[in-house]
Amino acid sequence: MKKLITIISLLIFINQIQLLAQSGWTKPRGEGFFQLSYLFFESDQYFNLMGNQLTTNTFQQQSIILYGEYGITKNFTLITNFPIHTFNKFESTETASGIGDLRLEIKYALPVNFPLSVSIAPELPTAKANNFAQNKQNSFDRINLPAGDGEFNVWTTIAASKSLNDIPFYSSVFASYNYRTSYNEIDFSDQFRIGAEIGYKIANKVWLNARINGLKSVREVEIATDFVRGDGAEFTTVGLGLLVPLKNNWGINLNYTSGNDWIFKKKNIYAAGIFGMGIIYELKNDLK
Repeated sequence: MKKLITIISLLIFINQIQLLAQSGWTKPRGEGFFQLSYLFFESDQYFNLMGNQLTTNTFQQQSIILYGEYGITKNFTLITNFPIHTFNKFESTETASGIGDLRLEIKYALPVNFPLSVSIAPELPTAKANNFAQNKQNSFDRINLPAGDGEFNVWTTIAASKSLNDIPFYSSVFASYNYRTSYNEIDFSDQFRIGAEIGYKIANKVWLNARINGLKSVREVEIATDFVRGDGAEFTTVGLGLLVPLKNNWGINLNYTSGNDWIFKKKNIYAAGIFGMGIIYELKNDLK
């Protein structure tokens, strides 16, 4: 395990792509969208800061995440994304678990004739910054696997969307900038993210969506300065999802996300498919 610590700097992949989509729409006043989801990720394929692929001990992460949107006014929406509990482990270690970093976002609909929004999202270091998992074979050996990066950072996003009148189809594009600070006197590189999503309603019942996201570090990081903080991380992800409505504003969301090198080459990241499923509740304003 000590050798593993010296050769890799692990990015907790699920925490980096919790927010798979951004849109130009805001919620009407008094309406909301809430989802409790479960995500599963497992991989032994690590890509270092040079983009070289290494085979390591298998890493696994499971997360339970609460996501919510609520319309405060016609133009302002409050958004939260909170990993209620995350479980991290290597195949040779015990599990280290805990809450993740809380992200709060305020979105504003710009006064134009199409859905265009800007948002500011502080991410608070609510997770335990150091959370060690014990080696199963060697009681004197352990590895740090926290559910967050230990720093305060702020995401700024601009997003635009379009829907069609004649067919149940929509599209969205966005660009984000992540202002990162530091942890233990280590200054992290800022990041930017771009992405797009399209969706189509099948048989006027089930929404099918496809999306692509890319994340890149602003500053070239040549040396892995810390373990598990994601400094210098870069990746591209593509995903497919199904939203199945049930009765009384409830629904089920199923997702699969995978990484590739289409936009940005994988760096400082474990790569594999992520399976997700969620329970959805949509709050409607009956007074409209």
